[in-house]
Amino acid sequence: MRVTLIYRGRYHVRQATDLETLASVLRQGGHEVGLVYDADAFGVTDNVLQVPWLARRCQKPGRSVRRILDARPDAAVFSVLPSAYPWARTVAAQVKAAQAVPVVFTGLHPSLVPERVMRDACVDYAVQGETENVILPLLEAIAGGREPASVGNLWYRSGGQVCRTPPAEPVNLDALPLPDKDLFRPYVSHRYSYTCMVSRGCPYQCSFCEETCARKVHGPRYFRRKSVDAVMRELAAGKRRYGFREVIFKDSYLSGDRAWLADLMRRYKAQVGVPFKCFCTIRSFDAETARLLKEGGCYNVEFGLQTWNDRLRREVLGRNETSRDALRAFACCADAGLWYDVDHMFNLPTETVQDHIDGAIAYAGLRYLNRVKVHYLVYLPTAEIVDRAVGAGAVPPDIRRLLEDGWQGDFYDSGGGPALRTGGPPGGAASSARGTAGLSGRGKDLCAADYAALYKVLPALSERSVRWLLAGRRVRWLGRIPWPLMAVVQAMLAVRSRDLRFAAYLRMYPAKVLRAVLDR
Repeated sequence: MRVTLIYRGRYHVRQATDLETLASVLRQGGHEVGLVYDADAFGVTDNVLQVPWLARRCQKPGRSVRRILDARPDAAVFSVLPSAYPWARTVAAQVKAAQAVPVVFTGLHPSLVPERVMRDACVDYAVQGETENVILPLLEAIAGGREPASVGNLWYRSGGQVCRTPPAEPVNLDALPLPDKDLFRPYVSHRYSYTCMVSRGCPYQCSFCEETCARKVHGPRYFRRKSVDAVMRELAAGKRRYGFREVIFKDSYLSGDRAWLADLMRRYKAQVGVPFKCFCTIRSFDAETARLLKEGGCYNVEFGLQTWNDRLRREVLGRNETSRDALRAFACCADAGLWYDVDHMFNLPTETVQDHIDGAIAYAGLRYLNRVKVHYLVYLPTAEIVDRAVGAGAVPPDIRRLLEDGWQGDFYDSGGGPALRTGGPPGGAASSARGTAGLSGRGKDLCAADYAALYKVLPALSERSVRWLLAGRRVRWLGRIPWPLMAVVQAMLAVRSRDLRFAAYLRMYPAKVLRAVLDR
């Protein structure tokens, strides 16, 4: 069968690497595979530059529809992020209107709200959970004109009714074929940077995280890692083919299992030998972990702290680590000569301006801090934080319905998506978000922009300079800095710390923008 995979969003996320593996599974099963890709340039998932009017110009669903129809697929498989759901259902409906092709929705959004997805007549099948172990029997059933009643993880229609099959067994990660890294060519080059996933899930249960939502679907067995042998097979093959200069492990956290990490670092240094970046959790990080990572070739660790307020972290985000724990982890990195990034989140329910002031002062005194990465809270439809936010009056009571319809933003969308902007989504109920210091609407956006700008340039400033900016609300000046100048400051920070990730973006992003502008 000819199978066309369809995806909208940035590349460097788990959903894209999952698609690469799915493509290999399909080819291993004898199917012909193609990709229709919308990089969402300037849109809510663009982590470099968001320009709504440019996004509207570049992101025309009709272009993707034409490419799908030109491929004449026997099945169209959409990997759907929550923020891409309105786009995906529009494209799928237009494809179905033009050609009687079976449409499969998979990915995060169908996994969280399959009932909502199956209300769309353009969707024939929704996969709730992992797809690699169900896609081949599903296609076999489609080709044979049979109902896929024996295929796990599936929602489908039969006789006008929506049916659901039992959950499938978790995928054996070691048994999966190597990901098809050529799937996203020419959109992505692996010459400079290679994105790798060595696990699925996360043992922690943060109230806002997609991994916690996925755990509700899959159960406690969802978190697991590949063996070191399997990891090295992929990286060795990738290095031979692409000669990459750095690796980024996109897993929720690489630390935790000390013996596994020690074995991986020893073999990685000997067989791969290029710098890498990874994510770690504060609770599992210590001096020995820092040493292993540094000796293995790690040049940067990213920590998801999210807020300097212990109460917010505990009661709103469902995390038990303290700011004191964070300082200990950061000191371990500094003592090992290991640069690190800190994720800081805006638009948390019940947050105040003082929380961001306290965070800025604390971050200003840190050694080996590379960047404070500014994120904005994304509400997922099944996340526990939604109830907490509704109770605090931070989001409208009908927020879950809006989120199920896909009207949320992304981590880099300061407005939180249409569901949280005044007026709501197109055709939706009016809504407004309340958060920082009780502000709402425009005042809240300006406040977040001011402190977000401070955090972006903070590693370049002395602690004294940070305190001076915070005094008398001089921080408001930073929110007016043009983005090109802000990019120059961040580039200077990247040069100082030899941030290979930033350098890779400098090489790849202009090509992405040019392709989006010129593409028709």
